[in-house]
Amino acid sequence: MNPRIAGRPLAQTHTRPTRLRAFLFGAPYYPEHWSPDYWERDARRMAEAGFNVVRMAEFAWDRMEPVEGRHDFSLFQEVAAIMGRHGIATILCTPTATPPRWLTHTHPDVLRVMPDGRRCTHGSRQHACYAGERFRAYSRAITRAMAEAFRDDEHVVGWQTDNEINCGFHECVCPNCQAEFRRFLECKYGAIEALNEAWGTAFWAQTYQNWEQIDLPYEARPQSENPSARLDYYRYLSHIAVRFQREQVEILRATNPDWFVTHNGMFDQIDYVEFCKDLDVFGYDNYPGFRVETAATPADGAAATAAKLDMARSFSGNIIIPEQQSGPGGQKSYLHDNPRPGQMRLWSYQSIAHGADGIMHFRWRTCRYGAEEYWCGILDHDDVPRRRYREAQQEGREFAALAPALLGTHVRVDVGILHSPEQDDAHRAMLHGLPTPSQASAHLHRALWARNVAVGYVNPVDRFDGLKALVWPHFVMCDGATTARLAEYVRGGGVLLIGGRSAIKDMRNHVIAETPPGPLAELAGATVEEYGMRPERYYGICMPGSVPPALWYDLLQPTTAEAIGTWSGGHLDGLPAVTLNRHGDGLVLTVGTYLAPETAPWVADLLVRYAQVSPLVPEAPAAVEATLRESAEHKLLFLLNHDEVYHTVRGLTAGTDLLSGEAVSGALQLAPWQVAVIELAQ
Repeated sequence: MNPRIAGRPLAQTHTRPTRLRAFLFGAPYYPEHWSPDYWERDARRMAEAGFNVVRMAEFAWDRMEPVEGRHDFSLFQEVAAIMGRHGIATILCTPTATPPRWLTHTHPDVLRVMPDGRRCTHGSRQHACYAGERFRAYSRAITRAMAEAFRDDEHVVGWQTDNEINCGFHECVCPNCQAEFRRFLECKYGAIEALNEAWGTAFWAQTYQNWEQIDLPYEARPQSENPSARLDYYRYLSHIAVRFQREQVEILRATNPDWFVTHNGMFDQIDYVEFCKDLDVFGYDNYPGFRVETAATPADGAAATAAKLDMARSFSGNIIIPEQQSGPGGQKSYLHDNPRPGQMRLWSYQSIAHGADGIMHFRWRTCRYGAEEYWCGILDHDDVPRRRYREAQQEGREFAALAPALLGTHVRVDVGILHSPEQDDAHRAMLHGLPTPSQASAHLHRALWARNVAVGYVNPVDRFDGLKALVWPHFVMCDGATTARLAEYVRGGGVLLIGGRSAIKDMRNHVIAETPPGPLAELAGATVEEYGMRPERYYGICMPGSVPPALWYDLLQPTTAEAIGTWSGGHLDGLPAVTLNRHGDGLVLTVGTYLAPETAPWVADLLVRYAQVSPLVPEAPAAVEATLRESAEHKLLFLLNHDEVYHTVRGLTAGTDLLSGEAVSGALQLAPWQVAVIELAQ
């Protein structure tokens, strides 16, 4: 087994497969939590479950550098060798999410300061700030020492940087951040006059004469803050996270270019397109328990997890799952349900169905102390293998058999929904009580998912090749370059859907002078003559049948478009609410309301009809999910039953279920939590 990366980097795209030579299967492992008596037995049991990789050391800085400057990597060298004897490779992690106490005690300036002014104290994780040079220097030093110690270790195949950067914490207002924010702005704008223009500081006498006058824009003010300053602060938070990781990656690559590098993330205030440029493969930690047990129906929980996986894949292509939930997980105030028999495996397959080329169950064995002593792993506290271990064994056999067909495939996407953390941040700077674009677009993703449509997320800088439809979900910022790419897509035959309250600002987060949707008006073939909140209280929409609006209304004025839906009620009665414009060989639909649970179903039907999108399967119950992974050689249809009862899928084309080995055609019955992976006949 050689899970190292193969070949040269591919161009970034949401349909990029990973370049892993083997499907990764394993778990995070914490030998520092257990006596040496466990290590050999753990490795043997892992091998018997089909593991080929473990992830180690992300929280063990104090074990590897117990005293400043004195390093001891023998524990992880010994455990990596034990794992290697059983055919299990090691992914090491830079341990910078948990700096040791000697560092935070000697240099308290490395600790974060929360927006309310409280300085973090030692005793948790991610309590150090990425901005300051002192902590960055210590982080580079431990990364360099680890890299040198394992440079020639044949069992180490890759690295994970840090752990879940920006998880729990995003903002910091420490003196280091104050100084770094000013440097960031000076580098970006060059002259203070340019910053004043970009921030619109003429409002409320905010004009600055020099960089030292600029404070961090945290909410310690009697009135609202400057939205352009807030957006630049969010951009700054991404900048220091990207820089912090990049410094580690440069050390790792210089030490051994054969290692692959990943990270486990997807949190706020990070531009993951830029962040992923330094990685070979992006990792997303998938915990369906956060969504499944609070959902109204099994389908709702599954759809929410599917959306998260698709968002993660949008940044650089196929992903790995460094942490896949295996048991009931919880910390101080909550504890998830224990997955039902078969559900752990089902969740793993859902990750694979949405582009995962590796699964690592969190965790191998449940820890007996600390903040996560009830974040349960494959094995319980007593180390007795039970049904979750047997499920892992089943996964190991199946993943090994699937790998030749699976690797090299990507997830089919017919309808792409644009996804941008920066656009979410621009919205957060002035919320108006409305959901972020990502929160709103998740409702449309859910509606398309329920219709068995091949839906996914696409970053605005990505290519739009092969998409039958593309959705602009209330992004407020727009520039000429993005408009030109959208116009090219539509001229070539694509269908673009523009949501309400779109393209009303420039990239500085200033409201533009042009009538909305500003730069998109020519594409839309319509302008917005009036807008307002809460149309559901006063108005309806006729399509010609009645459909509900939600949260926002745009009164549209067609220029070249035709009205295909009108407002009903009040002074809007009979006036355009939805328009259709022909542009080149394509179409532009403009919907003058917000994506929400009430509106997403009819918007999905509208989009599917005009884009002529066919479902992946003709007929499937609500709790059965369908996705397709494909390459030039393989078409793999995933069917996942997220319910505790039997369901039948109908209208299937001929193929072979790679898990059962049985031929499939027409109808297939799925048992509770059952999965089918059907290789379709070419």
